[in-house]
Amino acid sequence: MQLIKAISIKDFYKVLIGKNLLIFSLLLLVLGLPLSPFLVGFSQFLLFFNWVIEGNWSEKFQRFKNNRILWFFLILPLIHLLWLINTHNLDYAIHDIKIKLPLILFPLVIGTSNALSKKEVELIFKFFLFAVFSGTVVTVAILTGIYNYPYNDIRETSIFISHIRFGLMIVFSMVLTSYFILKSYQNQQHWISFGFFLLFVWFLLFLVILQSITSWIILFILINFLFFFYYQKIKWNYLKTTGWSILGVILIFSLSLVGKVCYDFYFTSNPKFSELPTHTPRGNLYRNDTLSEIKENGHYVNVLVCNKELSETWPTLSNIPNKGIDANGYPIRSTLIRYLASKGLPKDYDGLMALNAEDIKMIEQGYASCVYRSRFIPYTKVYDIIWELDMYARTGNANFKSVAQRMEYWKGAALIIKKNFLFGVGTGDLNQEYKVAYNQLHSKLDVKNRLRAHNQFITFFVTFGFVGFLLALVSMFLPGYYSPNKNSFVSVAFLVIIFLSMLNEDTLETQAGVTFYILFYTLFVFSSKSE
Repeated sequence: MQLIKAISIKDFYKVLIGKNLLIFSLLLLVLGLPLSPFLVGFSQFLLFFNWVIEGNWSEKFQRFKNNRILWFFLILPLIHLLWLINTHNLDYAIHDIKIKLPLILFPLVIGTSNALSKKEVELIFKFFLFAVFSGTVVTVAILTGIYNYPYNDIRETSIFISHIRFGLMIVFSMVLTSYFILKSYQNQQHWISFGFFLLFVWFLLFLVILQSITSWIILFILINFLFFFYYQKIKWNYLKTTGWSILGVILIFSLSLVGKVCYDFYFTSNPKFSELPTHTPRGNLYRNDTLSEIKENGHYVNVLVCNKELSETWPTLSNIPNKGIDANGYPIRSTLIRYLASKGLPKDYDGLMALNAEDIKMIEQGYASCVYRSRFIPYTKVYDIIWELDMYARTGNANFKSVAQRMEYWKGAALIIKKNFLFGVGTGDLNQEYKVAYNQLHSKLDVKNRLRAHNQFITFFVTFGFVGFLLALVSMFLPGYYSPNKNSFVSVAFLVIIFLSMLNEDTLETQAGVTFYILFYTLFVFSSKSE
C-alpha cells in the first residue's frame, strides 16, 4: 500500500499534469504571439514552472548532456553573457539579455522534455492559425470602420504586434495552411482541405492589404526556394511545368512593374527649362527652381509655382489653412505642391481648380502624390521605394524613408565594425556606439531616426565582432542542419522565412521576434520526426 502511494505521489504530476500543462502553455503562447504580449510572458512562466515542478532531473540531465543540437542553441545566449566583459552600459545589456531569455528557456524546456508527437505539434499549429486569423479579422474591422480605432497609416492597424512581425506570421501561416491542405486532401477529407484553402486565400489577400513589402519579398523568395529545394521530389512533370510557368509569370510581372514605375518616374516629363512660362495666365509671377531635380510621378516639383495664387485659392477649397499641417504632420503647402506636380498641373489657380474633392481629401490626409489614388497596391509600393532612393541620392536626406534610412544604418554599422572588427562593442554598448558613428558621419538623420542596422546579422557583427558573429551563425544554422526534421516542408519553410526576415529586420531584438523564432525552431528540431 505504501509502495502504491509512493508511486502515485511521485508520478501523479508527471502523468496527469506535466505533459498536459506543457501543451497548454504552448497553446497559450501561440495564441499570444500575434494577439497578446501578456499571454506570451505568462505562458513562458507556466512552461518554466511546469519544467521545474515536473522534476525527473536525471533523465533531463542525460538529454541535456547528450543532445548536441541543444548545445548549439545555447551558444547564442552564452555569447550575450560572455560579451558583457567588454560592455560599459550594463543597464542596457541586462535589458537586452532579458529579451533574449527565451533563447535559453525553450531549448532547455522542450529539448529536455519528452518529444512532442505529430498530433500535438499539429494542434499547436492550428491554435496559431486561429490566433493569426483573429488578428487579421481585427485589422479588417478597423479598416472597414466596424471597429473604431484611429490610425494614420495602414501599418498602425496591426494593433497587437508590429506589422512586420505580423506579416512574417501571416507568411508562415500560409505555409501551415498549405501543409493542412495537402494532408487533408491525401486523407480524402476534401471539405477540410477546401476550408484550409479558403484560409490560405484569406491570408494571401490580407498580405496585400497589409502592404508589408518585406513580407511580399519573403513570400516570393520562399516560393522560389521551395520549388527548387523539392524539385527532384516532384513526381509529376505537369507540376514542374506549372511551377516554372508560375515563377516565369511572377518574374516577368515584377520586372515589368519596376520598369513601368521607373519609366513613369524618370521619363514622363522632361520640359525645356528655358521655355517655361514666367507668369500665370492671370499675370502673376511663377517661381521656377530649375536647379532642383526633385520629381513626383515624373514631373518636376519646384517649377511653375505661384505662391500668391496658391495662398488665395487654397482656403476656398479646404478648412486647413495655408500654414497648417496635413494629417501626417507635414506643412500642407509642401504636400499640396507635390500633389499638383504629381498630376502634371501648374501650382497656381488653374492647377488647384483642376483638383476634385477626392484630390483635396488626399492632400489633407498627407498624400503627396496622386499615385496613391491607385488601387493597385504593388505599383504604389514600388513607387515609394523609387521615390525614396531618388530623394536620398539627390539630397542625402533619408529621414522617414524606410529603405533610405536602412542605408544610413548600414553606413553607421560599417564604421563601427571597422573600429571593432574582432570582438565588437559588447552586449550593451550598441546604441551609444551608433550615436558616435552617426555624428562622425555627419548624418542628416534626425535624432529619433538614428536607429540600429535593421539587419540581425549586421547587428550581431557590430555587437560581437567577427569572432562572436561566427559563433552566432553556428548557433542559428547548425540546429536546423542536424535536425531530424531538416527536410520537412514546414520546417524548411519556417527557417527560410525567419532567416530572410533577419536581412531586413533585427528579428531577435524584440520579445515577439525572439519568441517566434525560438519557439517554432525548437518545436521542429525536438519534436518527433515527420515528413
